[in-house]
Amino acid sequence: MRIEQDKSDKSKVKRKHESLQSQADARRFYRVSIHLPIAIRQQNSNVLISESLDISEGGVLVKNIGEHELKKGDLVKVHIEGILGEDQDQMVLHPMRVIRVEEDTIALEFT
Repeated sequence: MRIEQDKSDKSKVKRKHESLQSQADARRFYRVSIHLPIAIRQQNSNVLISESLDISEGGVLVKNIGEHELKKGDLVKVHIEGILGEDQDQMVLHPMRVIRVEEDTIALEFT
């Protein structure tokens, strides 16, 4: 006995899979491309000076200049020059977590 699947069923399954994939790829927060000076203070007190590439309510994407020991999961304190509650008399440090470290970028999320 041979059972044939209706071709329209296959295309429905394919469209549903593509829809789920695009939803999974959608970002949780709107990102703004902005280049600002960034200082990342690591737990060992070393400071990495770099530049933001984009920022959202959830985090910051930073240019990886390769002079650090950051790894996924590290907790850091970040100063972003010019935004996020800057006070003229005091440097504001935002607690963040390293989400990923790639060759060209470091992704940080606000905690």
